[in-house]
Amino acid sequence: MSESVVSAPRVVMVTGASTFVGGYLVRRLAQRPDIERVIGVDAVPPTKTMHRRMEPAEFIRVDYRSHIFGKIMATNEVDTVVHCSTSVTDNHFPSASTKDAIVFGSMRVFAACQKSETVKRVVMRSSTQVYGSRSRNPALITEDLGGGSAAIGHPRDLLDAEAYARSMARRRTDLDLTILRLAPILGPNIETLLGSLFERPVVPSIVGRDARLQLLHEDDALGALEHAVVAGRPGTYNIAGDGAISMSQAIRLSGRVPLPVVGPAFGPAVAAIRGRGRGQTDRVQLAYLRFGNAFDTTRMRREFGFEPRLSTRQVMEDTARHGRAEPTIGVDSFVGVEQRVASLARRFAGIGSSGRHGWTVDL
Repeated sequence: MSESVVSAPRVVMVTGASTFVGGYLVRRLAQRPDIERVIGVDAVPPTKTMHRRMEPAEFIRVDYRSHIFGKIMATNEVDTVVHCSTSVTDNHFPSASTKDAIVFGSMRVFAACQKSETVKRVVMRSSTQVYGSRSRNPALITEDLGGGSAAIGHPRDLLDAEAYARSMARRRTDLDLTILRLAPILGPNIETLLGSLFERPVVPSIVGRDARLQLLHEDDALGALEHAVVAGRPGTYNIAGDGAISMSQAIRLSGRVPLPVVGPAFGPAVAAIRGRGRGQTDRVQLAYLRFGNAFDTTRMRREFGFEPRLSTRQVMEDTARHGRAEPTIGVDSFVGVEQRVASLARRFAGIGSSGRHGWTVDL
């Protein structure tokens, strides 16, 4: 559907309003003078602090599986729905309850949107986890790569939820659908499974392997969702900060100490560092920490029209400087050392190119 056909949002409903992403998005949208009303909904109540932050937006506690959910849409003449209930796994390991929230909750939400006479725009918060993390993944993953039959666990749940959203859009040709696949989110305020690992004094790393990580700052994640609500760019987009860093760089930038272990010991080491039992370690995240991923964000810039404020490196630096945990080793110390090493390397390169020592250095 052409974006010009759908008018600007007037009444916006945000699901998953009790999560960090959902709650803070409600707050941002409620502060916009061009949006009349913002309604946050969730099956669980937000914390008192989150509830205060949502003001002047409304919050309604409702089970998406209830027929009341559709009635709330109709009664309030909701024209835009942002589905953020998928954020439930940001700081919780996937379980039967999170699967129910993501898969069956999404099915109910999109079914209600399909039946609604007023909803004209739907935004879904998905994740780059849908691609999985494997050694054979492309250097830069485009939106066309799907997890397919290889997807398991949480990625499979997200792909199923995306499928429900697209099924809705096929049946409602007058409706705009935007799916944002957000890269792993870090920031000084959000609590995520990945972020909690970098809050530990030491971080396990695999000997002989250095995963590539591409990240997204919490403010940029919210900014991308807000942009989707206001601009109405239908399509599926990777959303990630510019560039990628290695796992070893991420550990240094976070001010932590690496704990090198051999491959088979990596899973138990991560579980031990987190203080969790081995059986509670998520296979999907372990694969990500082993192999990592980097993403093609061309469509994000050219078609979606969004540019994250912080690069991946800056995400790590900002999280370390302003986060909840004190660095084991000062971040500025690491940055200063890296700058001095780079300066020294450039000096050596200059000497080599002059021919005085008969050698050159490739940087």
